[in-house]
Amino acid sequence: MKFILIVTFLLGFFANATIILPDVLSDNMVLQQNSNIKLWGSAKVNTLVKVNVSWSTIDYQCLADKNGKWKVFIPTNAASFQKHSIDISDGKSITIKNVLVGEVWFCSGQSNMEMPFRGFDDELIKDADFYVSTAKVEVGIRMFTVVKNAEIKSSKIGKGNWTECSSKDLPNCSATAYFFALRLQTLLNVPIGIINSSYGGSSIEGWLNPAAVQKYTDLDFNKIYTDENAWMRPYVMYQNMLKPYRSYVINGFLWYQGESNVGRYGTYAQKLNDLVYLWRTTFNNPELPFYAVEIAPFQYGNGVQAAKLREAQFKGITAIKNTGFVCTNDLVAESEATNIHPSQKKPIGDRLANLVLHDTYHVDTIKANSPSLERVTITSDSIVMQFKNSYEGLQNQLEFIGFEVADSTTFFRTAQPFLGADKSSLIIKIDKGFVPIAVRYCFKNFQVGNVKNSVGLPLVPFRTDEWDN
Repeated sequence: MKFILIVTFLLGFFANATIILPDVLSDNMVLQQNSNIKLWGSAKVNTLVKVNVSWSTIDYQCLADKNGKWKVFIPTNAASFQKHSIDISDGKSITIKNVLVGEVWFCSGQSNMEMPFRGFDDELIKDADFYVSTAKVEVGIRMFTVVKNAEIKSSKIGKGNWTECSSKDLPNCSATAYFFALRLQTLLNVPIGIINSSYGGSSIEGWLNPAAVQKYTDLDFNKIYTDENAWMRPYVMYQNMLKPYRSYVINGFLWYQGESNVGRYGTYAQKLNDLVYLWRTTFNNPELPFYAVEIAPFQYGNGVQAAKLREAQFKGITAIKNTGFVCTNDLVAESEATNIHPSQKKPIGDRLANLVLHDTYHVDTIKANSPSLERVTITSDSIVMQFKNSYEGLQNQLEFIGFEVADSTTFFRTAQPFLGADKSSLIIKIDKGFVPIAVRYCFKNFQVGNVKNSVGLPLVPFRTDEWDN
């Protein structure tokens, strides 16, 4: 009898509530500072909707249109830890409580971005217990975790909820996204809001719209995807898990995806270009920063298909303005060769944050870029590899690993370079009678390297050839 009374009361309450808000506009949210935020929802047709925010004395109002849709634009102040509220009324009032103003970032990708602190089955996050037990609400990190949705029918209103990233909530929050937010918050001392929209196993095509995908021929559009493999469907993540949030003001994107595209690396760079353009267009800001994470070394089987995907990631992202790239080549142990979800997520979050701090927030004291190949000079007796972003120089090693050279036979053999006098180059001495024409570094499915710059960031894997092997 008690249950029936409760249900009856709730049904009566919702029947009388005419203001409906998307889930992302709810208690505990973080709004982008110093911006013109949008609040939106639905109400009765032609109803006057009034909005009042605690950081302003202005009364905002609008008229719900013929479809019952309404929206208002409200400027936000500078970031602070002051808790705000938002009252929305059409005669009956709804209050959004515990609102902070700070920096908001959109995180997306597949399972390595999705991976929560509780881990996946027997795959764990390094030091998860420590960070979960020490998480503090007062730090001001909030995360909105989007409910995964791979339905063919598009959702106009995404599902999810904001959490305060307390010790209670953190086990279900993205570890990579949280570590990013933690470092960002520590250095900026402002609240950080994360919208985490990730789907394990999803391909890049799932995060594009039909127009962007259908021009490619490497995808079978006649393939039937069942509920058991719905995560493979093209378009659906974009339609259901990104587009519904396009009205929420953010400061940039973080992208950690690529494993599901290892077998189709040839078009990945262009698809990444399409994705960045599409997402920026969708959020109506062509300048939004976009930062990508390299897929980790993993033993996919014979061949170098994963190395070619990493190559496509790096080439794709560096060809786009206002982007950055995180190399992960050093963050996998030899014992993790068959672990698609490496345990070290904090360094990835830290590296993302450092890129953002340097490039987006202009903290010049932070050196955030991995070294990468600038040029190669091959002579009869040596190969000289010059690198950019070495900063004060590459770290000297007793033995540099992961290098291979090949002659016209295209057969690669192990090479041992030494550090050049300028400390920003590596030199390989050539045996007499051998005529090298190509050099590679960690260009394998699974190969952990040890070349790092002066701030400990790993060298981006590379090759100078375009061979299939």
